[in-house]
Amino acid sequence: MTEQPLKHRSIRDFAAAPSAAQQAALETTAQETASSNYLQQFTLIKVTDTAKKQAIAELTHCPFVAGPGLLYVFVLDTHRNLRQVPAADAHNLTGWAAFLAGAADCQLAAQALVSEAETQGLGTCYLGSILNDPRQMISLLQLPRHTFPLLGVMVGVPEGLSQPKPRLPHAVVVGDNQYPTWDAAALQDYDNTTRDYYRNRPVNARDSGFVDMLLAYTKTDLHQRDEIGRILKAQGFELPQ
Repeated sequence: MTEQPLKHRSIRDFAAAPSAAQQAALETTAQETASSNYLQQFTLIKVTDTAKKQAIAELTHCPFVAGPGLLYVFVLDTHRNLRQVPAADAHNLTGWAAFLAGAADCQLAAQALVSEAETQGLGTCYLGSILNDPRQMISLLQLPRHTFPLLGVMVGVPEGLSQPKPRLPHAVVVGDNQYPTWDAAALQDYDNTTRDYYRNRPVNARDSGFVDMLLAYTKTDLHQRDEIGRILKAQGFELPQ
């Protein structure tokens, strides 16, 4: 196993954006990633406008987005392909199959970009909080119908390195031919491990374990995310229940 994937950690303090050459390599890597049915249903938006970065920092509740790093937004995009087929044949590009394929394209491309960035010594941070207010994101990025802003990635020269967070035990996550079996002790041990991690990390230390995090998440304000179904319908996607 190579060491690079095991060194992944989220970086939120950046000293500078990637160079022009680094950006070109990141964007090419994202485009070269595997694509469901070769439909290539994602668009990559590079946000460099200061006012837009500040607005997105406020929407995502991530102040570092407005800082020196570079923000990429991965947009699920069936609009481009729909422009090239007769309207009568559009259903397969607006339904669940196309939507899930486009979501996979975005996520795979984002992972490829992050991996390439890390091999270049850059730091990255995924931004699922792009979904906090999709309507405003659609407006800010001037997205047409049949597109949807799915996730963001901040990338840049890291100001410092954080410690990687402990992951769930292998036996809890990986099953042989069926859903894995595990006992409560395995999860309790993991909860203790994460509590030790949070207590001892040099920045933002706290007395919190994995279960505490889960309980906190159940009370989290999801902002506009419960409206995503209505927003997707307004964007032209046909996703029947």
